[in-house]
Amino acid sequence: MNKALTKKISTYAIALLASIGFATPTIAGSSDFSGIWIAGHAELNVVAIDGSHIENNTNGNGGKVTQGTAGGFAPTAGWELGFNLPLGDTFFVTVGYADGGGDSARIAKADDATGEADVTLHASDPHWWYIAPSISIFDNSAVYLKFGQASADLKAIGDVTGAPNNIDGDMWGIGTTTIANNGLFIKTEAGAIQYEQFSITGIGGSSTAIVEGNPLVGYGSVAIGYKF
Repeated sequence: MNKALTKKISTYAIALLASIGFATPTIAGSSDFSGIWIAGHAELNVVAIDGSHIENNTNGNGGKVTQGTAGGFAPTAGWELGFNLPLGDTFFVTVGYADGGGDSARIAKADDATGEADVTLHASDPHWWYIAPSISIFDNSAVYLKFGQASADLKAIGDVTGAPNNIDGDMWGIGTTTIANNGLFIKTEAGAIQYEQFSITGIGGSSTAIVEGNPLVGYGSVAIGYKF
């Protein structure tokens, strides 16, 4: 994600949260959200990978470079836990860990015209740590920003001899939480994860050919849980 765009989005979102917090101090209550919680969640992820294929990269001198974009849809589901710490009448901070499930999901497919370099890329075991500054806007509702670090394992299947590196990335999100008097709550969220570059060697029978890519994931999620 472009750094300037990320900074602008974060600035606008923080301003929005601040304005909401100042506008509704008399009917808000961060103490309603205080405590440890656990939840189950599901996401729909949209993956876009800007990449390049370097042919015959002999002695690291490089070869013909082909640029391209691949991607797809990858649903995930898992669990998360965390705690909410009130820091004022309306403001609280959430610290959490989420596991996206261990199943492998295909996130990209590259088909060679001659059928000699067909490769699919699969991701598994996505998980992330995060912090979410939040503002209670009513006694049972809050809005929040999320900032975190995400990780995933990669596997390449097809006409390839090398294995991709596992990847880490930066996460940004914005969402809402609504909690009931019995401790049950629901969260809805939208955001993005910009992963670091991965590299795969041995494409299409050539031990020196390399494929590199930078995955960007946009997601929408729903979580249902219980606050103790």
